[in-house]
Amino acid sequence: MFPGLLSFWLPLILGSLTFLALSSMPLLKEENQNSRDFDYRLSIIIPARNEEENLERLLNSIDGQTLPVNEIIVVDDHSEDRTGQIALNHGARVIRVPELPDGWLGKSWACWQGVLASEGDLLIFLDADVFLEKGAMERLINLYKKKKGLISVQPYHFMVRKDEKLSALFNFILTLNMSLPLLFRKIIRPSGAYGPCLVCHRQDYLAAGGHEAVRGEILEDMALGRKFLEKGIPVHLYGGKGTVFFRMYPRGFWQLIEGWTKNFASGAFSSNPISLLICAGWVTFCLSAPLNVIKGFLTQQYPLVIISSILYLFFAAQICWGLNRLGNFGMGPAIFYPPYLLFFIAIFFLSLFQTYVRRQVRWKGRKIKLTKC
Repeated sequence: MFPGLLSFWLPLILGSLTFLALSSMPLLKEENQNSRDFDYRLSIIIPARNEEENLERLLNSIDGQTLPVNEIIVVDDHSEDRTGQIALNHGARVIRVPELPDGWLGKSWACWQGVLASEGDLLIFLDADVFLEKGAMERLINLYKKKKGLISVQPYHFMVRKDEKLSALFNFILTLNMSLPLLFRKIIRPSGAYGPCLVCHRQDYLAAGGHEAVRGEILEDMALGRKFLEKGIPVHLYGGKGTVFFRMYPRGFWQLIEGWTKNFASGAFSSNPISLLICAGWVTFCLSAPLNVIKGFLTQQYPLVIISSILYLFFAAQICWGLNRLGNFGMGPAIFYPPYLLFFIAIFFLSLFQTYVRRQVRWKGRKIKLTKC
């Protein structure tokens, strides 16, 4: 029996597009790190709230860079732990932000205050859970010199606990969504930028409106990237494998749920509709493959078992390859992807409920009311 379009060839075509899209995002480590010829004053701005578990590792990694930095500003957003003291111990300048004004969300407010207090002409925004390989700063600055605009890097996801790997398909699908405009430049509008690691010139940042222009956005990074694009300033996306890392949810399961629930539905519906449709199709075909294997066995439709098994192996291999670029997930989440995919779907619907029904999410001890969704 020749496989039908929907049952076999369409999933293969969509999967092949997924592979091409993920391949289209370059890695920062491929950039040269040897040039030291630059005349920028560098300001690193780190928004931080209750980040004592992460901040020291980031500051140590900055200390280990070979490129001189003019100032490191840690914007302490009313932390209840040792965040501020750790920053001071490393010689960073600590700014304690004023109370959050109406209409602002915490990270945008912290980043904006950091920029206002900074003196450099090249701004480097780093999340507190990021850390850098030696030479990463030189690669970032050399890349900026060559490309200009906004440099945005998605860090390589470093994990220790097994439950952290539940983020596997969130990372995969987020990267797919961000990569599709790189493959289909003429028909898919870019979704924005990655927020954990950003590099831009102060003039471009202010011309785009900075974080003030996205002050009420739950996904300020995506919105900020779009503001740059609206002003004709290019946005360049890179993967951080081998150079820029982060550990997103070191406290494990409940922190992971809170983090992804906070922003995943908002991210999906702020994407280009074509990107959203392709991602939804990929998830559907990915889930249907193992379900059809089971159905084929139960109904003794062995051609269906064979076709669906081939598709399962195809998607598993694709996930394995993609996750290898994104983090130290290992092969488990790829080989046994159905539970990870079901977890992804469950969190997506929870995020939908929190975002569009309750219109409120929670993060780092704060309840965030969503007025823009």
